[in-house]
Amino acid sequence: METAEVETSPGIERQDWGAASQGSPPVLVLDEFLVRQELNSLMRYVLDRESAFQATRVINSHGGDQLDAQYRRSRVLFSIDEFERLFADRLSFFLPHVLWRLDMEPFPVSRIEIQLTASNHGEFFRQHIDNGSDSVSRRALTFVHFFYREPKPYSGGQLRVFDYPWPGQRTADAAAHVIEPQQNQIVFFQSNRLHEIFPVDCPSGEFADSRFTVNGWFHR
Repeated sequence: METAEVETSPGIERQDWGAASQGSPPVLVLDEFLVRQELNSLMRYVLDRESAFQATRVINSHGGDQLDAQYRRSRVLFSIDEFERLFADRLSFFLPHVLWRLDMEPFPVSRIEIQLTASNHGEFFRQHIDNGSDSVSRRALTFVHFFYREPKPYSGGQLRVFDYPWPGQRTADAAAHVIEPQQNQIVFFQSNRLHEIFPVDCPSGEFADSRFTVNGWFHR
């Protein structure tokens, strides 16, 4: 299977977007999504709320959710208070550019679903799509914002996004795009793209050393 390079575009602090490339990529990465003060505040917020995180669950074939440690391991925080408005506004600002780069038709956004995920030693998420059941079928665009304590206290945790939806057009030479988590980057891709999170290697096992993401979805 081929592993392809991803396109990296500037974020909020660097506005030189340039021209759209031919054959728009299935993954778009923006650098420096938050300004430094916002990023520092977000980290303090997360570390103060360790006890509020809960084990992540997966959506089953009946549309309900359940724990499945063989399929997904991490912890999640569903309410992020004032940061929800910050992210919603920033994401909405970039949405036209993101849709253009990903060659997606504009769509009416019914809501932006936002959560915060912490992945620690040995935690992962196996191959899946984000809108594969009726309860989440309106998810159209996925985003993942990486942040962590510095110096980076873990390795692994890469996000791999495939060029095809599940269980659709998988071929032996289909490309996969592997994104190494980088501080303050945000990744966008269509919610029907098959993707996974590689296991995290965090020697300390401390919550503060986790692979953190603010992640979520634009719903049609």
